[in-house]
Amino acid sequence: MQQSKANILLVDDEPAIHRLMQHILEREGYRLLSVYSGEEALGIVAQGGIDLVILDLSMPGMDGFEVARQIKEQPQAFLIPIILFTGRDTVENHAKALEMGVDDFLSKTEHKEVILARVRLHLKLKRMHGRLADYQSNLEKKVEQQTWQLKTASLETIVKLSAASEFRDNETGAHIRRMSHYAAAIAKTMGFNKRVQESILYSSPMHDIGKIGIPDCILLKPGPLTDKEWKIMKRHPQIGASILSGAQSGFIRMAEMIALTHHEKWDGSGYPQGLKGRQIPIAGQIAAIADVFDALTSERPYKRAFSGIEAIRIIQEGRGNHFSPEVTDAFFTTLDEILVIKDKFQDTDQDKQNLYARTYQALAKDVPPQIYQAASKTSKNGSVEKQPASSRFQEGRSRPPVSLTSVG
Repeated sequence: MQQSKANILLVDDEPAIHRLMQHILEREGYRLLSVYSGEEALGIVAQGGIDLVILDLSMPGMDGFEVARQIKEQPQAFLIPIILFTGRDTVENHAKALEMGVDDFLSKTEHKEVILARVRLHLKLKRMHGRLADYQSNLEKKVEQQTWQLKTASLETIVKLSAASEFRDNETGAHIRRMSHYAAAIAKTMGFNKRVQESILYSSPMHDIGKIGIPDCILLKPGPLTDKEWKIMKRHPQIGASILSGAQSGFIRMAEMIALTHHEKWDGSGYPQGLKGRQIPIAGQIAAIADVFDALTSERPYKRAFSGIEAIRIIQEGRGNHFSPEVTDAFFTTLDEILVIKDKFQDTDQDKQNLYARTYQALAKDVPPQIYQAASKTSKNGSVEKQPASSRFQEGRSRPPVSLTSVG
């Protein structure tokens, strides 16, 4: 029966052996490539397309042991079967050849039918190994794709659940997407591996989940907070950490740490624990600068968006007091990527309308009517006008406009 045209490489320094094997193999439909040295053989194998190697043991220069070893070290060639074709059939040679990766042995005096049977067997095994390798590769791709889908779904779920806290605050869903991607990008710049980057990406959206426990009259207050209100506001990191505590998931455990520490400051003046310098976990340091930058550059009912230049100046002023110098430097190294992320996850007009609507609805329950009416004053075209005098970025200790105490 005519065989499929497998490519067989014969490596031998004797022309008579080449003539013999050509007569045996080509009559069976195989394509025979003949070379006379180990160096030539390695070059042919490196080009690809070889299905089987028949290799002489004793050759000038590189012997069969070394040729076999180097072939098996080539990633694209380690599945190619090697048959050692020798007249020196000893136990020692067999043992050493097996160590070098040789798959089988044939004597140069072997009968033609035995040679063909061994060739057919090893070509069949190679095809089976190839199918198995293809199956494994396809399986790995499917697993990778499904893992990516699960991670995407997990991130979507985290974003949606985190939005529950943002829904009560003066933030949009786009805020948590931006700041989490900022944080992951900074982590990448700082040299953290992909696993850590993903952990920060998935964990940081939950940084403010503790605001669920803060009353609307404080959370949405447009003016400065009283001492009593400020003490209550500063509880949200601990509330968030309490909500997230006890989880088995690594993402949630990191989210607990970020929720608790993202308002700590490098100089020790932050809250809730007054941690200083490297006492602050690195994930909390990274989340802090990502959160502040997005807060500064985002428009909210109580404030205008700062320009990029203003925000960068404020971040730079915070180096060494609010933020870790190392994290701040990484932020500026990553700035181009951060600006791309900012453009990608912009607040939509619908986001802003929803945000204004729920802010003023909540305010109507907790503030005197005259303040609510002033805060919700509309322009001639029907849009809501922001009132400059009542911004928490413009007065009071909680959110002044030109210092990093502005982000509470």
